[in-house]
Amino acid sequence: MIVKCIDNNLCEDLTLSKDYLVIEEAPEYFVLISDKNEEITCRKSRFKVIQDGELAKKTKATINELTYQLNNEFSDIKQFNIRKNSKGEIKEISIKFKY
Repeated sequence: MIVKCIDNNLCEDLTLSKDYLVIEEAPEYFVLISDKNEEITCRKSRFKVIQDGELAKKTKATINELTYQLNNEFSDIKQFNIRKNSKGEIKEISIKFKY
C-alpha cells in the first residue's frame, strides 16, 4: 500500500506530500519507512491512501462477501474448512460457494 503524508506536524521523520510504502497496517496506525530509513508507527490520520495493495483489495473483497453471507445466513456457502498448524494457529481457511 502506498500512502501520502498530509500532516507532518510534530514529526521530523515525515515529509509533507511525500509518498511512503506501508509495511504493516493496524486498525489505527501504519508502520512505514521514514525519511531517516527507520521503521516508524504513525496515526492513519496523517496519511491519504494513494494505492491500495493487491492483498488489501482481495482481503476487503473477501470480507465484504463473508459479511454478505453472514447477513444472509450463509445461503451460498457449500463447504467451509479451517486448517491449523501444529501450534493450533490458523494456517488456511477454505470456503466453497454454491456458484
